Amino acid sequence: MIHKVKVLIIGIGNLLRSDDGVGLHVIETLRKEDLSDNVDLMDGLSGLDILDVIEGYDRIIIIDAIQTGGEPGTIHKLSLEDLKAKHTLHSYSTHLNMDFPTVLELGGKLFPEKIPEDITIIAVEAEDITTISDKCTPQVEKAVPEVVQLIKKLI
Repeated sequence: MIHKVKVLIIGIGNLLRSDDGVGLHVIETLRKEDLSDNVDLMDGLSGLDILDVIEGYDRIIIIDAIQTGGEPGTIHKLSLEDLKAKHTLHSYSTHLNMDFPTVLELGGKLFPEKIPEDITIIAVEAEDITTISDKCTPQVEKAVPEVVQLIKKLI
C-alpha cells in the first residue's frame, strides 16, 4: 500500500488589515481549486493551537505576510531556520510571547511523533499592514495567484 503524503496548508493573518490578510486570501483562493484529498486547508491559528492541529500530517505549509524592507509582493519560501532570522508578522504569539519556530521546537521536544519534519513557510512581502481594509495592496494582490501556483507545485 502506497502512503499518500498528508499535507496541511495554514493561512495566517488579519483579514481586516490590508496586506496582513494575504495568508487568508491565499487559503480562500485555494478553497476554489481542485486539490487532492490528501490536502487540508486551515486558517485562524496562532500560538500553541498549531501543535494540536498538525498531528498526523507529513508536510505543513504556512502562508503569512512578512516585512523585511523588500519589494511588496515578493514571495519568500522559507524554512523554520530562515524564519528564525526574518520573523514573519505572526511569528510571535501575543498570548505566549513565543514565535512559531519556538512553538514547533517545543512541540518537537514534548511530542516528537506529532511534529512533521517537512515544514515550509511561504511569506509575502507586505506593503501596508495598518490600513483597515479587507483588500491587499495591488502588488500583494498580484502575488496571491503566484503563491497558489507555488503551493500547488509543492503539493
